[in-house]
Amino acid sequence: MHDSEKLELAIYKYVKSAGVARSVSISDFVNAPGSSGDFALIVQRFKDLRDRGCIGLYKYLGSSRVLYQSVVSLEGENTFFSGHFVVEIEPGGRKFFEELEARDQRGKQSRLVFISCGQYSDKEKALGKSLAAAVDELTPCKGYFAENQNSADNLSRHIFSAIDECAGFVAVLHHRGDVTLGGNRHVRASVWVEQEIAIASFLTQIRKRSFPVLCYIQKGITIEGVRTLLLTNGNMFNEESEVLKDFRERLKNGTFKPAAED
Repeated sequence: MHDSEKLELAIYKYVKSAGVARSVSISDFVNAPGSSGDFALIVQRFKDLRDRGCIGLYKYLGSSRVLYQSVVSLEGENTFFSGHFVVEIEPGGRKFFEELEARDQRGKQSRLVFISCGQYSDKEKALGKSLAAAVDELTPCKGYFAENQNSADNLSRHIFSAIDECAGFVAVLHHRGDVTLGGNRHVRASVWVEQEIAIASFLTQIRKRSFPVLCYIQKGITIEGVRTLLLTNGNMFNEESEVLKDFRERLKNGTFKPAAED
């Protein structure tokens, strides 16, 4: 999908979420995908969508609803886009946007960021879902958080294949209780997540797959298993909110960037 189409889709999603007759401004779209924060490019997308009959543009001057062309003819284009204005999805544009949204979804489904997170508690499940949602929102990829995939068939068809095809891997290790070994006690993490880390490590080390790996470790957990041999960039945390905040920041500033398509 081209940058111009990404921005058009971002405009549609924002307008759809904002509701009918809600004012917007160009600054609302500065950080939208494909915009590069360029005022002129964003304005051009609005104008082009309007010219194609996909959206309607107008302003309220006092209590009067004034169409885009009327404002432009009286005060100029810069005046219209310098303040707040109203966007409506036209009937003729709805099909275009729905097709654009479907294309975007198909593209995301082909590139996954695998979220390996515990599911023992509601907090853990909520974190896994939130991390996946952040991927959906802030990258061209689809966040994959598998819940309750316990059968052998689900393992092979879903989890294993998703890790094998992923464009990024995120692991969150939570406490799973104390273990005593040789008189020493230590805190163990989720065995399930440890195994998924091992699979991802096999793909990057042996099969030479190239994708970023990010690991969050709850404070107090002992390094064991394959992690003793790996330099996973472990980030310590106490609360789940710390993980989500850090991950969103990494997606925004590019320090965690899913692998590009071949």
